[in-house]
Amino acid sequence: MLGLRLFSAGVGLGQQTAPTDYKFVTEQVLAAIDLAKEIDSVENRELRVSHATLAPSGHIGLHSHQGDPTIVYVLGGVLTNHHDDGTTEEFRAGQVFAEFGPRSHWVENRGPTPLTFIATNIHRRE
Repeated sequence: MLGLRLFSAGVGLGQQTAPTDYKFVTEQVLAAIDLAKEIDSVENRELRVSHATLAPSGHIGLHSHQGDPTIVYVLGGVLTNHHDDGTTEEFRAGQVFAEFGPRSHWVENRGPTPLTFIATNIHRRE
């Protein structure tokens, strides 16, 4: 009987109530897109996170994110982003950018090392 009580007390002491607050957390929103302005419905949509690698001289061809709003976080290398209006931006590790709306763009890796990034988007399922 004493053993059962000690076992029960140990189980009771080992359990912890799940916290409902945040503690010792720092959070900074890096980019945001107002989805109500970008998509009509979430039907046939999925929230998707992808890890991509572009080898040196690699590229992703001209496309737009109309109806497919996307946020990109660069992990390593240098991402060169070309827009259809002739502007070009470079993004390095730790930098983030958003693509949405009708403008088109394409990206490339001009560097000597692989370019890696995380892309998060509201993807339309085919």
